[in-house]
Amino acid sequence: MNKLSVKGFLFLVFISAAATSCNKSFYFDGGKAKQAMITDMGEMYSTYNMSAAEKEELSKQLKNKALTDEIVRYSKENMWPDAVNTLDERLNKRDMMMKYKFYKVAVIGDKTIVTIPASKNKHMPAAFIPTGPMYMIFAKSVVVSK
Repeated sequence: MNKLSVKGFLFLVFISAAATSCNKSFYFDGGKAKQAMITDMGEMYSTYNMSAAEKEELSKQLKNKALTDEIVRYSKENMWPDAVNTLDERLNKRDMMMKYKFYKVAVIGDKTIVTIPASKNKHMPAAFIPTGPMYMIFAKSVVVSK
């Protein structure tokens, strides 16, 4: 290989890596979930119990009962990382929580469900990074596309 083709190859690798790292999408259940921003952490439902009708609506949207069950289970604060699994823990950490990368999963009524994937949140301190699935439910009005 001559110097020009090596430089060209390295340039293509660099451009490809840069384009991949700028991707705001996250693949969720076989599709792209769009990155979202939360405008008010105080509008979180940390111990919310979905009604049967909400579970049915979620299941219709996702077309995956196992995923619906996972969301219902892992959207409770006791399933979240230590740094955010109680109200007392979260109250002084809202600024840090705003640094999470959230991805919109579904909307049920006036609520939006987001996922916080560990793979997209490695920039967070260890106590904030999920060790398994992590979902949060917010008032629909505070979840905006990023």
